[in-house]
Amino acid sequence: MSGPIPLFVVGSGRSGTTILAALLNLLPGVFIAKETGFIGARQRELVLNGDADDFAGMIPDINSYLEHNDWQLRASVEGLREFCGRYQLAGARGLLHYIWQLEAGRPWDELRIVGDNTPLYVMAIPALLKLFPEAKFIHIVRDPRDVVCSVLKMRFGACEAMAGALEWHHSLGCWLLAERIVPASQRMECRYEDLCTAPESTFAKIASFAGASAEAATEALRLHAAGGRQPSGFERIAKWEHHKRLAEPLSPARVGRFRRELSKKQIQDIESVAQYGMQAYGYEMDNWLLHPMMLEDRMKLLKVGMRDMLNRLLQRLQGK
Repeated sequence: MSGPIPLFVVGSGRSGTTILAALLNLLPGVFIAKETGFIGARQRELVLNGDADDFAGMIPDINSYLEHNDWQLRASVEGLREFCGRYQLAGARGLLHYIWQLEAGRPWDELRIVGDNTPLYVMAIPALLKLFPEAKFIHIVRDPRDVVCSVLKMRFGACEAMAGALEWHHSLGCWLLAERIVPASQRMECRYEDLCTAPESTFAKIASFAGASAEAATEALRLHAAGGRQPSGFERIAKWEHHKRLAEPLSPARVGRFRRELSKKQIQDIESVAQYGMQAYGYEMDNWLLHPMMLEDRMKLLKVGMRDMLNRLLQRLQGK
């Protein structure tokens, strides 16, 4: 049994991966699970191991990731064996399909597309292709100034504007390099801003990539705008503070908040290190600034990294 095609929604954190996954789940035959998180950290074991029993010792670690991401259900060795036996699956393919279907709310063999929306899997694309040569990828990119504006308010992520911008640029670089190994028919990308300002035309293209019609895309947007109905598995995270806008209709009001909430210096710090990616994706800058590395100012980057690490540590100690 061939089963559904894996689809991964990737990008930097706070770029819209969750809202895009939620919209995809309103399409017929599509289920994008909440973030799993463990694939990137355990990619070596996943690629090398080939039997369901090989993963028995990994189940507790997997469940810790599921708990962290507010999954209601947990994996078990018995459940994995039963699932793989029923659908004649084996190895990491069987394990990952088993995890994804835990909260699908629909039989696995009735799905066309299945996957998840862990943003950091943008750094694991080579391993994901080894596991699933047929996999599809959607990369969503957002103005790094709005990304950092959002990240700075989170209990996780960067505490320094420049550090956040460096992470955004690294994620973007991983995607651009991955484009060299992912067949064109198996990848697409969109800007978060386009999804917010022109949702009908933008999501129609995304839905087509997922094998759904333009009519299905329109209906998905209508369902979302009508009341923020969350697909299976997303009800719980919609209550999280940093996902509180998940149920809100897409609108241009989601774009450009950095102009109101970031200082001039923070904007300059972001633009100085993210300017190349910004230019490539059409994000206009206030000024052209020299990257610290252009000036060989490694001390500046070191200081930013040290301040960021210290602030993250203090947040953890304070329970934030």
